[in-house]
Amino acid sequence: MMGPGSPPRKVGWGEDLDVESTHLASPTDDILYNSSRVAPTTNVRGPTLVKPATVSELPTLLTKIQPGGGSIRRESVGNRRSSATRRLSTSISAALLPLPQTKSVYLQLLFAGVVVICLVWTVWLIMLNTAPNYTVNRVMNTENFDNGVFWLFVDPSPYLLWLSVVGLSVAGIGYVAILVKMVARPKRRVSQAPGSLRSSPKIDATKNASESINSAKQFTRRVTSSAQLIMALAQTDSVSRQLAKLGMKIGDLAFETVLLIQILEAGSPTPIVAIFTIIIASNALACATTMFLPFQRIGLIETLVDLLFDLLIVVGCPMLVLVYCLSTFNFPRDKYAINHEVFPPGWFEQQASVVADPAQTAVIYKSLKSLRISSTLDFFARMGVQATLFLRLRHLVNLIQSPWKQRTCVYPRRRRSAAILFVVYAILLIVFVEESVRTSTIACDPHPECAVHARRWTILESASLTQCPCLMMIDRDIAPKSYAEWEQPLNVTAKVAQLATRGDLQTVQLTNRFLPVLPDELRRCTELRHLTLEYTHTQTLPDWFKGFTELEFLHLESKFTSPFVVLPDDIFRDMSSLTFIHFAGFVPMKRLPSFQGLTNLKSLTLAVFLLLDQLPAFDHLHRLERLLVTCVPILDTLPDFAPIKENLKSLILTDRGTWCCNGFLGECNLQHPMCQIHPLWGTPAATCLASDREKATPDTLALIEKYPDNICNGLLYPGSLEGPPTPATMDPCNGTLYRQCIDASGFESMCYNARFMGIACDTNPFPIKMRRYQIARGVGDPCNPEYEAWLGCK
Repeated sequence: MMGPGSPPRKVGWGEDLDVESTHLASPTDDILYNSSRVAPTTNVRGPTLVKPATVSELPTLLTKIQPGGGSIRRESVGNRRSSATRRLSTSISAALLPLPQTKSVYLQLLFAGVVVICLVWTVWLIMLNTAPNYTVNRVMNTENFDNGVFWLFVDPSPYLLWLSVVGLSVAGIGYVAILVKMVARPKRRVSQAPGSLRSSPKIDATKNASESINSAKQFTRRVTSSAQLIMALAQTDSVSRQLAKLGMKIGDLAFETVLLIQILEAGSPTPIVAIFTIIIASNALACATTMFLPFQRIGLIETLVDLLFDLLIVVGCPMLVLVYCLSTFNFPRDKYAINHEVFPPGWFEQQASVVADPAQTAVIYKSLKSLRISSTLDFFARMGVQATLFLRLRHLVNLIQSPWKQRTCVYPRRRRSAAILFVVYAILLIVFVEESVRTSTIACDPHPECAVHARRWTILESASLTQCPCLMMIDRDIAPKSYAEWEQPLNVTAKVAQLATRGDLQTVQLTNRFLPVLPDELRRCTELRHLTLEYTHTQTLPDWFKGFTELEFLHLESKFTSPFVVLPDDIFRDMSSLTFIHFAGFVPMKRLPSFQGLTNLKSLTLAVFLLLDQLPAFDHLHRLERLLVTCVPILDTLPDFAPIKENLKSLILTDRGTWCCNGFLGECNLQHPMCQIHPLWGTPAATCLASDREKATPDTLALIEKYPDNICNGLLYPGSLEGPPTPATMDPCNGTLYRQCIDASGFESMCYNARFMGIACDTNPFPIKMRRYQIARGVGDPCNPEYEAWLGCK
């Protein structure tokens, strides 16, 4: 080392100029610095051809290269171009230096956790698409509700199921590959030691230059190699590459916009819509902002920001939907448990839907369904954001393991047109969502029966009642207080027509409302999925009803005074999505339509068919899980149970069916109570089955033997089942539930709204026992000591 004032040390042609500099500089510094020592005489692009020097010219050449008697001073290389080159080499060297080992480990652990979360979420989505009812039951803790068929999700078509599983599996494999890449030992770029730098071919060539006429050629090659290195580094941050990344960003925002529109059209809760909108708008604004940030390593920041927003879209928002469903599902489990404890199997009160809030359940069902891939467009939108997230994660892992690959920037710097595009997009997106929410809410304000409406930008018309994009109409009176309300309920025909005009209705639930005929406007609602008509005075369905091919849930409950009489013969022919059927109170109906086409039916309930003597074949009900047949007193045979034996989880055949004792199961026993005159319905006594009639098949017998407690028992007697309300039974109650009343028979009686009928005096002991248990355990509605002291209320 030279001390202060020491004369500059003279070095030979091939010696190191500065040992300390050589020790501290990187190989890139060495290449770039040595390339800067030769100042070109002309400003030409590309490598300069150097004519070899002759022996006579060599001293002159050495004098030009080593001015001042052959001594080289570091400060002599102080021209502007050399200084700029050294600054460039220093910045490049700093960028190429690997991260400290401790920080790299922490980053890898952090991102490994992120990738694991993405992988677990993807696996859960695969389960949700392949076994939706099982998966949702596990998450929502509803396995015991209605024997596991409470949610009744429709199994996807084989094509869509295959598409979803393959796409999500590829995404999962990609996450696994990223984890493997993180765990595997990366190839690190190791700088050479000082000693190795001395003995490198490039240094040896420099040492031998003073002894060989070919040294100039070797030097030219080094200059050319340095130029090629700089060009390669410049290509990594080329404008074309940045523009391509910008195009990918625009495509990413396009996929996210499609998902946002689907959320708006599905009528998702306002908090979810707001959060999703803020994330997408922030994503666009963040991209515009980072283009103008004066940071040297802005590329890493841009990558991290993009990764954050992709994580929020792909994993964060769907998880938020799941958390919302879990937090808002307030099912009265204690009340449901008492109902199961008190009422016999198959009774109305044992159904989970009886105690669940229908609007809440419908919203949660739609929210959970939105997490599934339900269409081809949905598939491409989901896979698009999944692919973007995978590429971001892989790129970031590469940067952690190979910091020298980091680019200066991902997107073009200070590109005003692109930034303005993103800002305008964010503003338009916020305006679009705000107007969609605002105008649709105003359009639906006159219709409180509309429980859920699409968040759609609506052109408002003054005093119009047909502009609401309603998705769910729920209008129920589950406890009419007077006989007039029971017999003459509110007419909702016009209301249904108004809400169906736009063709958006997907759910219609009416209880104790007057709808004798389905309005023609309902025909426009081709996406109708849920229809519940309880005590609506409807007696038939129009022929165009078979056009509701997307129907999933059908619940029809008749009044005894105005029951359903007939259904179209081929009504179910194209209803492959139908999963739930509940028909009750069809007293005079003698024949049911064919079940052909019901390939996804999971729950079938048939109750109070007093004139029905035969059931349609079960040949297409391969996925049936729950079968309930009760109060069908003249049914003398059953269809073959072979098609349903694999998936059936609950079989309940209660009250009288003459098949129990007329020889269908083997021996004819007319002395059996089931074959006597029915004590409640007055049905005539049964006769033995004719010899030419088909008997029970082995599969039918095996399935019946599997459920002995639910088969051929529970014969109904007077007082054990509530009949239709009358003025004599409703007047003593005066519209008050659980009030003690006096029955003409002298039995203990209570005012009760059995099966959502009017509040009437009821001698059935099960509701009385249920209410006593509720009061004793503090479950259900708060008790009123004025009316319920006799039940234990204090």
